[in-house]
Amino acid sequence: MSEDAHAAGEDPAAITVTQLLDEPPEGIPGHLEVVALTWHDRQRSRQRLVSDWGTEIQLMLPRGTHLHDGDLLYADAQRHIRVKAQPEPVLLIQPENPIQMGQVIHQLGNWHRPAHVSPQGQILALADDPLQDWLAHMGIPFRLEMAVFEPNLLAHSH
Repeated sequence: MSEDAHAAGEDPAAITVTQLLDEPPEGIPGHLEVVALTWHDRQRSRQRLVSDWGTEIQLMLPRGTHLHDGDLLYADAQRHIRVKAQPEPVLLIQPENPIQMGQVIHQLGNWHRPAHVSPQGQILALADDPLQDWLAHMGIPFRLEMAVFEPNLLAHSH
């Protein structure tokens, strides 16, 4: 390993991924490997990962790249590596009326939290104690679940 590579923390045995791959029309040869990532980890464009087969991956995607379930990171004749969205603790919030819906969305926005709002009016948010305490205090129904989190409302800072 060169001194520059060592100083940069590069591992010559690791696969370096600098861009997501398109799906080849003829299919992909080799066995499937996955890297299971939470929502927060899927937002990081630069990180070190290990697949379920033990393959080390150095992710060096363009800044601002967000990963999604099924994204193809790498493919050769022996293997292909995909992203798998990992289930994580979420709160399934079930407002009973439009006022509760507004209160929840307002609070999540104030706290700069991403959320997923379903057409049925349910809200999915990453679980944490302050949000659970607030929902209980407000009398808004919710339950803790393990699910893949893919928000459709993203939080922005001021």
